[in-house]
Amino acid sequence: MNEYGVPEVFASEAKGSLKAVYADIQNVLKVPIVHFIFRTLAGYEQFLTIGWKQIRPNMLTFEAKRSAEILRYPDLTVNVPSIDWSRYYEKRVLDRLRSTVFMFNYVNPKLLLIASAWAESLAVRPNKGQKKVKGTLNPGILSGLPSVDLVNILEAPPPIGELLLDITKKHRHYEPSSDYRAFAHYPQFLRLAWTHLRRFVGSAEYTLIRERLLWQSVQQTKSLPYPVTVDRAILEKYYSPAEIAGIMGIVSMFQNVLPDLIIDGEFFRRILIT
Repeated sequence: MNEYGVPEVFASEAKGSLKAVYADIQNVLKVPIVHFIFRTLAGYEQFLTIGWKQIRPNMLTFEAKRSAEILRYPDLTVNVPSIDWSRYYEKRVLDRLRSTVFMFNYVNPKLLLIASAWAESLAVRPNKGQKKVKGTLNPGILSGLPSVDLVNILEAPPPIGELLLDITKKHRHYEPSSDYRAFAHYPQFLRLAWTHLRRFVGSAEYTLIRERLLWQSVQQTKSLPYPVTVDRAILEKYYSPAEIAGIMGIVSMFQNVLPDLIIDGEFFRRILIT
């Protein structure tokens, strides 16, 4: 557990069946990272195993691909400044940064679909499956994506730690996301980009877009072809009422965090265009 108080199990720490689930998550979602939502839910491994087994086949369908595309790249009208990033980074580093931003923009809509599908099921509004599959996708991490190293919050230099804390407080999140902990390896980018984004966070437009993304994600889960029915009755076999409440709290937390990350990611994508 770190100072922000959210426990997690990193991929490097996972063993046995959890390690296998982590590897499968990366292959199915096609990115070389296990996101914070899974690392946190690993504390409830039985739920993660059941929940992932149910959502997994959906994430390999054209239906889920289309649903994620609907959520990706929201239409922002906010002014995004033009910045000459070559003043700060050589081309090789800048290309890696852009690939990292692309990776999170690619996967975050999928993660929001997953969180919303689980949240709906836990709230006794399960998706029973449409049983119509237009096509399926092969698992496998997309080529060209960089490996991702997340800044250790406890070991971050004070200026980076303070920046991550400001981002967390402004968003009213519990802890910096995987996205920001990856971007923290590019401190000039993160500091300058956040200075401009910070003014937008919490605005009327920002709030409207995040609520629309959340609503759209719930609606899109209803078109997933395979059932997602994990609920309290299933979890009562493994967990106490307090533990089930903890699981529901984590799922709800990430369901509300991910729309912000989708918006922020689109802002970062645009600010990196030169």
